[in-house]
Amino acid sequence: MQPGLITSWSEHDSHVQGILLLAKRTLRIFDENLARLGLERAENALILRQFLASDRNNALQIILRDGEPFRRNSPRLFRLLGDYPASMIVVECPPLSGTPNDAMLIADDCHALIRFHKDQVRSKVVIDSAADCQSYLFRFREIQNEGGTVISATTLGL
Repeated sequence: MQPGLITSWSEHDSHVQGILLLAKRTLRIFDENLARLGLERAENALILRQFLASDRNNALQIILRDGEPFRRNSPRLFRLLGDYPASMIVVECPPLSGTPNDAMLIADDCHALIRFHKDQVRSKVVIDSAADCQSYLFRFREIQNEGGTVISATTLGL
């Protein structure tokens, strides 16, 4: 996996999986609805399960602009959310000022895949560079601080 610019969906998908495999402690994801990242694919869901199972201190944070597709179309990820509620959080963010149109996948604060526009493949990959990930981490935390609605794997009610 070479750092640099990505211009095809096959490269993008390969780098998603590569970043997931590099994660040892944290995964932070900001995306429209996770559809383009392909985390619901069996192989990626298995990588996420292994990541969460490997250490109870591992953390997976997902912030979505639109949580409805996740609720409807992500049974594998919902199962993970139910199995690892202390390690995984999914939040649907409120409408953000300036509405960012990018997507971020950040592992261990030093590996990242940044898609410049949520609907286009053009992306940047960063491998083993905390300095290059710093501005994306800052943006992720800003979005996180906006709050939102936590998506739960359990249904509350009577």
